[in-house]
Amino acid sequence: MSPKIERGIYVAIILVLAIVLISFGKKEVELKKQIPITAEELYKKLSNPKIKVQIIDVRELTLSDEVGGYEDSRIPGALPYPNCDDSKMNQGYLVEAKKRINPYMYTVIISADGNPEIFKKCAEKFTNAQNLAGGMKAWQEAGLPDESGEYTPPKAGGGGGCL
Repeated sequence: MSPKIERGIYVAIILVLAIVLISFGKKEVELKKQIPITAEELYKKLSNPKIKVQIIDVRELTLSDEVGGYEDSRIPGALPYPNCDDSKMNQGYLVEAKKRINPYMYTVIISADGNPEIFKKCAEKFTNAQNLAGGMKAWQEAGLPDESGEYTPPKAGGGGGCL
């Protein structure tokens, strides 16, 4: 067999394998979207500095229910994105938070109770998103750390984790 034909065969095999790998990657992301993450699993990921996780809290800023809103209690480092509604992101500190939202980063969506409808609406805005099973209520019931108050962006060069 001539070297040109052999080279062509190798290139074709590599292209087919690349396409197969890409399709498996897309399927994995779609499957991940269907399986919610537990509060304990999320806490372990947040505790590992090698794993980058973006937390998007879709609750209203303040609520009077038992779970409360974003300003009442939230997972440390969570970014506010009320109802995944872009029109709400043009007020006060939400403008700064909007600048930090990365649609291409692994993201966990936090609602009050893990509402699948809100998750579905928000997941469309991110390439790799997962729902927190039970939402903020499950996080609180697990006794995991939280913070409160208005969103303040992290200081430059702060380093370290949020937990």
